[in-house]
Amino acid sequence: MSAVKTRWLLLAVTAAVGGLLFGVLAAAGPRAALSFLGGEVIAVLLFEVSGFNIRYTERYLPNLTMVAAMFSYVMSAIALAVILLVSSPRVVDAQAIAIGLVAGVIVWVGTEVARTRVRSARP
Repeated sequence: MSAVKTRWLLLAVTAAVGGLLFGVLAAAGPRAALSFLGGEVIAVLLFEVSGFNIRYTERYLPNLTMVAAMFSYVMSAIALAVILLVSSPRVVDAQAIAIGLVAGVIVWVGTEVARTRVRSARP
């Protein structure tokens, strides 16, 4: 199975299990489950947009790839912080969305590290 398929499978499993756990166990019920899923979707979208920006820059302006990557990741971190700050507690369960964001980031970064890890030619 390719790394990309593994990533999407892990994200789907994380979303299903986290949404179910938050929906059943959290006092907020469906609001917490939807907040968790929203947090995970936000994290994935930010990483996808960042990855696209970096690949685009690498293709057309290779000298600026590192600058584009740093700018993109800093803007993603700022966007995540702003989303958490402006979310209304009546609409979004802050703890659930934060855990969803962290779960999405962990799965995404973990699969990227596994995909790009250098494997030795020797057994």
